[in-house]
This record gives sequence, C-alpha cells and structure tokens, in this order.
Amino acid sequence: MSLPEVYGFLFAVCTAPEPVATEEWMAVVFNGQAPAYKNDEKRAKIEAALLEVFAEVEAQVQLEKPPLPEIIELLQTPIENVRNGAPLAFWSDGFFDGMDWLEDVWNVSLDADAEKVWKDTVKVLTHFSHRDAARELNRGVGDNWLSDERLAEVRLNKLAEAMATYAQMGRSLSQTAANSQPYVREIKLGRNDPCFCGSGKKYKKCCMNL
Repeated sequence: MSLPEVYGFLFAVCTAPEPVATEEWMAVVFNGQAPAYKNDEKRAKIEAALLEVFAEVEAQVQLEKPPLPEIIELLQTPIENVRNGAPLAFWSDGFFDGMDWLEDVWNVSLDADAEKVWKDTVKVLTHFSHRDAARELNRGVGDNWLSDERLAEVRLNKLAEAMATYAQMGRSLSQTAANSQPYVREIKLGRNDPCFCGSGKKYKKCCMNL
C-alpha cells in the first residue's frame, strides 16, 4: 500500500468494533506477503513508521470529528478527487480495503437500523475509491440522476460527517462489547454430588450450606 492508502486502511482498522492485532493488519498492508527487507535495520524502520501512523490515526478517531490526514490534500474541484493519482482516491482505496476486510465484524455487531446508517456512511467514504467493488457499491438507486461532478460534490461535502459517524459507531460498539459480561451457565449440583470445591466430600456435607 502507498502511504495515503495506509492512512485510509488504518482508519477502518482503528474504528472497527473489535481490536485488530498488529501482526494481522500489517500482513494486509503487505498484501499477505512477507516483505523483502534489505536488512533488519530497514525492517525496524518501516515497522516503526507504520506503528507511528497507526498511533496517529488511533488518536484521531477518538475525536468528535476525526480529520483527514495532513498528507491527503483535497484537489480544487470535487470530481478531481476521484481521478487517478488523487490523494483522497488513494485514502478511499485503503479505507475500502479495510472495510471490506473487517465487514464481517461489523455485520455481527449491527442491528437493522444501525446497518443502514453504516452502509450509507460507507458509500460516502468509498465514493472516491478506484476499487471495482467500491464503484459497484456506489451505483445506488437515487444517485443516477446526478452527474458525476455533482455526486462527487455531494459526497465530498458529506465526507467529514461520514468519518465522524463511522468512528462514533465503532467506538460505541467497542465500548458495548467491553462492558458486556459473558453468559455463565449456572451449574446445579445434587445433594449427593461431589462438591465443586474439590474436597472429595458430598455437596450436602461440604459447601451446600455456605
């Protein structure tokens, strides 16, 4: 991935409802292939740089309104940001890759109403991507009457709000998961069953009356 793609990808990773292990997302950055570093020093330098980007993005998604990275320069007219070589297009490519990779995590966390909001938000964040699947996703009913130029303008105007909504949803779901208590099945012992404490005595002669 290019650096703008990494920023977009890590925005998806850092806003996921569940934490993602470093070795897992790094593997995706390198397309599932072991990178051929020249030496250990080069490895350490690149991995440290990736961790710095991760820390930067992770801090930004905690904000009420996460900003685009400084390196993502918006071009003068909205439609230019969809074209090859546009920084926002690369960011959107990376976001789509991360969203697509983590989609199953979202699917098990969202109810029907939240899923609709999530999908609408994804359409905005992936609008500028060059991925074929992202382009297909953005051919939604209701947008066909808009010109490409006008649709790019509409989506660009909604980008900041979409980033904030996506991050807020991820934070909320993550907090809910962290606060939930796992269900523990109650174990009922008969009076004459061995006591659960391991004493070897019958339950009625041991911990039953405690």
